[in-house]
Amino acid sequence: MPIRLLVVDDHPLVRDTLSAALGRSALVDVVGVACDGAQAVEAAVRLMPDVVLMDLVMPVLNGAEATERLLTLRPGTRVVVLTSAVGGRLERAALDAGAATVLHKDAGIDTVLDAITAVSPEGVTP
Repeated sequence: MPIRLLVVDDHPLVRDTLSAALGRSALVDVVGVACDGAQAVEAAVRLMPDVVLMDLVMPVLNGAEATERLLTLRPGTRVVVLTSAVGGRLERAALDAGAATVLHKDAGIDTVLDAITAVSPEGVTP
Protein backbone atom coordinates (compact mmCIF):
# COMPACT_ATOMS: atom_id res chain seq x y z
CA MET A 1 0.00 0.00 0.00
CA PRO A 2 1.61 3.31 -1.04
CA ILE A 3 2.19 6.21 1.34
CA ARG A 4 -0.69 8.70 1.20
CA LEU A 5 0.93 12.10 0.59
CA LEU A 6 -0.37 15.66 0.78
CA VAL A 7 1.80 18.27 -0.98
CA VAL A 8 1.65 21.83 0.38
CA ASP A 9 3.34 24.80 -1.30
CA ASP A 10 2.12 28.28 -2.22
CA HIS A 11 3.93 28.27 -5.58
CA PRO A 12 1.89 26.41 -8.20
CA LEU A 13 4.93 25.36 -10.24
CA VAL A 14 6.66 23.84 -7.19
CA ARG A 15 3.44 22.19 -5.95
CA ASP A 16 2.55 20.75 -9.36
CA THR A 17 6.09 19.58 -10.11
CA LEU A 18 6.45 17.85 -6.74
CA SER A 19 3.04 16.22 -7.07
CA ALA A 20 3.78 14.94 -10.56
CA ALA A 21 7.31 13.73 -9.81
CA LEU A 22 6.44 12.04 -6.51
CA GLY A 23 3.20 10.65 -7.93
CA ARG A 24 5.19 8.68 -10.51
CA SER A 25 6.70 6.59 -7.73
CA ALA A 26 4.96 3.36 -6.82
CA LEU A 27 5.82 4.20 -3.20
CA VAL A 28 3.59 7.29 -3.03
CA ASP A 29 -0.05 8.12 -3.72
CA VAL A 30 -0.48 11.92 -3.87
CA VAL A 31 -3.94 12.28 -2.34
CA GLY A 32 -4.11 16.06 -2.53
CA VAL A 33 -2.44 19.45 -2.67
CA ALA A 34 -2.84 22.70 -0.75
CA CYS A 35 -1.58 26.22 -1.38
CA ASP A 36 -1.41 27.64 2.15
CA GLY A 37 -1.22 26.52 5.75
CA ALA A 38 -4.95 26.76 6.47
CA GLN A 39 -5.76 24.65 3.41
CA ALA A 40 -3.10 22.17 4.52
CA VAL A 41 -4.78 21.65 7.89
CA GLU A 42 -8.23 21.29 6.31
CA ALA A 43 -6.96 18.89 3.63
CA ALA A 44 -5.07 16.77 6.17
CA VAL A 45 -8.22 16.32 8.25
CA ARG A 46 -10.33 15.53 5.18
CA LEU A 47 -7.87 13.39 3.18
CA MET A 48 -6.04 11.65 6.05
CA PRO A 49 -2.57 11.49 4.48
CA ASP A 50 0.20 9.47 6.09
CA VAL A 51 2.77 12.19 5.30
CA VAL A 52 2.50 15.90 4.52
CA LEU A 53 5.23 17.57 2.48
CA MET A 54 5.04 21.13 3.86
CA ASP A 55 6.53 24.40 2.69
CA LEU A 56 7.44 26.87 5.45
CA VAL A 57 6.89 30.34 4.02
CA MET A 58 3.23 30.54 2.98
CA PRO A 59 0.25 32.87 3.35
CA VAL A 60 -2.55 32.51 5.91
CA LEU A 61 -0.60 30.10 8.17
CA ASN A 62 3.09 29.44 7.76
CA GLY A 63 4.32 25.86 7.67
CA ALA A 64 5.29 25.78 11.35
CA GLU A 65 1.86 27.02 12.46
CA ALA A 66 0.13 24.62 10.08
CA THR A 67 2.25 21.72 11.34
CA GLU A 68 1.29 22.45 14.93
CA ARG A 69 -2.45 22.67 14.15
CA LEU A 70 -2.38 19.66 11.84
CA LEU A 71 -0.62 17.43 14.38
CA THR A 72 -3.05 18.48 17.10
CA LEU A 73 -5.93 17.27 14.92
CA ARG A 74 -4.16 14.29 13.30
CA PRO A 75 -1.31 13.28 15.62
CA GLY A 76 -0.32 10.18 13.64
CA THR A 77 0.49 12.18 10.53
CA ARG A 78 4.15 12.79 9.69
CA VAL A 79 5.34 16.16 8.36
CA VAL A 80 8.37 16.63 6.13
CA VAL A 81 9.24 20.29 5.70
CA LEU A 82 10.63 21.32 2.31
CA THR A 83 11.81 24.92 2.31
CA SER A 84 14.04 27.47 0.68
CA ALA A 85 14.28 29.33 4.02
CA VAL A 86 17.49 27.72 5.26
CA GLY A 87 17.95 27.83 9.03
CA GLY A 88 16.33 30.40 11.22
CA ARG A 89 13.36 30.57 13.50
CA LEU A 90 10.73 29.08 11.16
CA GLU A 91 12.75 25.92 10.60
CA ARG A 92 13.25 25.55 14.37
CA ALA A 93 9.57 26.31 14.98
CA ALA A 94 8.51 23.58 12.54
CA LEU A 95 10.70 21.02 14.30
CA ASP A 96 9.41 22.18 17.68
CA ALA A 97 5.85 21.81 16.35
CA GLY A 98 6.53 18.17 15.51
CA ALA A 99 7.87 18.07 11.95
CA ALA A 100 9.85 14.86 11.44
CA THR A 101 12.57 16.46 9.34
CA VAL A 102 13.48 19.53 7.31
CA LEU A 103 14.80 19.39 3.77
CA HIS A 104 15.94 22.30 1.66
CA LYS A 105 14.55 22.89 -1.81
CA ASP A 106 17.94 22.29 -3.35
CA ALA A 107 17.52 18.59 -2.49
CA GLY A 108 16.82 16.22 -5.37
CA ILE A 109 13.53 14.41 -5.81
CA ASP A 110 15.16 11.13 -4.70
CA THR A 111 16.18 12.75 -1.41
CA VAL A 112 12.63 14.00 -0.90
CA LEU A 113 11.20 10.55 -1.66
CA ASP A 114 13.71 8.93 0.72
CA ALA A 115 12.66 11.31 3.51
CA ILE A 116 8.97 10.61 2.90
CA THR A 117 9.49 6.85 3.07
CA ALA A 118 11.81 7.15 6.09
CA VAL A 119 9.21 9.00 8.19
CA SER A 120 6.12 7.11 7.03
CA PRO A 121 4.12 5.77 9.99
CA GLU A 122 4.46 2.18 11.16
CA GLY A 123 2.18 -0.11 9.27
CA VAL A 124 2.51 1.85 6.03
CA THR A 125 4.67 -0.25 3.79
CA PRO A 126 5.79 1.48 0.63
